Amino acid sequence: MKDLHQTGVQPKEKTIENHQLFYKTYRDLQPFFNFIEISPIYMHVYCNDQIVYANKAEIDRLGYSLEEMLKMKFWDPVHPDYVDLVRQIGKSRQLGMSAPRRTEFKVLTKSGKEVWVDIFTSVETIQGQNFVLVGGYDITDRMKVQDELQNARDELEQRVLQRTAELQQSNEALTLQQQMLLGIVSNISDGVIIINRQGDIEFCNPTMENLLNLEQDDIIESFRSGKLAIDDTSIKKMLEKQTAFQEEETVISFAGRKEMRFLISGTPIKDHEGSISKGVVVFRPLAEVHRLVNRISGAVARFRFKDIITCSAIVEDTIQIAKMASKSMSNIMIEGESGTGKELFAQAIHNQSSLANGPFIAVNCGAIPRELIGSELFGYVEGAFTGARKGGNPGKFELAEGGTLFLDEIGDMPIEQQVTLLRVLQEKQLTRIGGSKVIPINVRIICATNRNLYTEVQNGRFRQDLFYRLNVINLRIPPLRERKSDIMLLLKYFLTQMDGAWSNYFDQIELSVREALMAYDWPGNVRELQNLAEKIAYTHNNYQFRLKDLPSGFEATLSENSPAASISDLDARSDMKSQLTDLESKQISFLLQKYHGNVKKVAEETGVSRRTIYRKIKKYQIEL
Repeated sequence: MKDLHQTGVQPKEKTIENHQLFYKTYRDLQPFFNFIEISPIYMHVYCNDQIVYANKAEIDRLGYSLEEMLKMKFWDPVHPDYVDLVRQIGKSRQLGMSAPRRTEFKVLTKSGKEVWVDIFTSVETIQGQNFVLVGGYDITDRMKVQDELQNARDELEQRVLQRTAELQQSNEALTLQQQMLLGIVSNISDGVIIINRQGDIEFCNPTMENLLNLEQDDIIESFRSGKLAIDDTSIKKMLEKQTAFQEEETVISFAGRKEMRFLISGTPIKDHEGSISKGVVVFRPLAEVHRLVNRISGAVARFRFKDIITCSAIVEDTIQIAKMASKSMSNIMIEGESGTGKELFAQAIHNQSSLANGPFIAVNCGAIPRELIGSELFGYVEGAFTGARKGGNPGKFELAEGGTLFLDEIGDMPIEQQVTLLRVLQEKQLTRIGGSKVIPINVRIICATNRNLYTEVQNGRFRQDLFYRLNVINLRIPPLRERKSDIMLLLKYFLTQMDGAWSNYFDQIELSVREALMAYDWPGNVRELQNLAEKIAYTHNNYQFRLKDLPSGFEATLSENSPAASISDLDARSDMKSQLTDLESKQISFLLQKYHGNVKKVAEETGVSRRTIYRKIKKYQIEL
């Protein structure tokens, strides 16, 4: 260890004294100082804040000479960021106060390079002076690695925070989307279920609950236990083959309840690996589908009894019979020539009945090819015949569910289809062509014909059993020649419907024209009269027409008398009165049996007083 005088340094007097004191104390420990000089550990000693000794390792690492070091305070080589900390700790140690024995901080070399050091201290008192011995070693590499680790940790934390924020945002978006989808699913008019890979129901929306009249938990449990059964052929195929399906018919049956028929569509849900995990199935009641089809296709009854234009007593009687018939579910046979308004009466009966909110399906049996009438009425399944529609097709009976099926020109139905029709009417159920599934039906039948079906039965062209099945209530619509009083009334109605100005000129029609119209036989009935009105409206702009303007055949009728027509009118009305009386008697008898002799309920059903019911019971000699 060199003496300060040997170095040629001219430090402060106090520093010289402290240095000499330190050197004098440890001069007999030259081997120890030799060891310190060659040690890689940085060493220096300070007293009264002044460095009085530094070993070779520290001098080499900091780049200062010993002479330069001995001029420094112990905090001078310290990095500015740590000067206050080191000075506070160093002074405390120097004064013998409590202070950390080890400290990590940065120092600056002479060239300005930053070096991390881990120092430890010890205090020695010599002649009343506290000398602080400082040892340390370079931890720059460790701190660099530590900083890199910290940076990596900070970066990782930042990425985690960023990813967490992204996931939270995604979760919020997914939650919002799920809430929106749930809101949509919960409010759509179709039933929806979610079914898992094992075939168990996991969810059903409120509409499905309403359709089945069960809570979700009850639906899930009933399905699992087998109490609730779904014809799930299409659903199983979807889950097994991972293919969606559209508009397949299915049946849901529940113990003790009537079967429910639906049109269903399904879509498989795949997980992140592309495997089927669940399926969404939408249920639409088939009755609703049919109702929508009927509404779009115009299968509705537009006419009511108030729309029947007449001042004829015989027609008024017919309307009364029709109104009474509308209150029952019995089959009705409407007879009448072409153009008399048979469908008009059929629609009015439907709208007056308890089925008014249901569909009104009209089928002209004479306009359908005989080989197609079966599929039109009863429907068919997919593959039933060449050209059969995929998924099959419901027949008119199914479309008329809960309403009225009007079979016009029933006398033209092929005899082989009459057998099937009879069986459907008897059993109240049908099977589509090519299928095996039995479909229950609830339909009111109204038939119409311009033929004499009794004669057709005698000639073997119409089945007798079917005739009696359809002819429960018979309604005869009189031809126009039997209701002469309606001719001018209907003509005025048709003309003013096409041109309102005719209401001002109609009374100016010549008497000869009126007589010709009244004398004409009207083979085409009301339809022929409507066509004549259309011709007049569009070919006579001056609101005038004469006898010569009428089609050929009208003038010839003027020379003919028509008292026979009046007699026929009276005879027909007499028959109508008899029929009305018979129908009224049967209706009261039926209602008395239905309500177990409760006259009050019969009166409420028919809309008359109890006194009237008692009077008619006596009149018709009905036993209570």
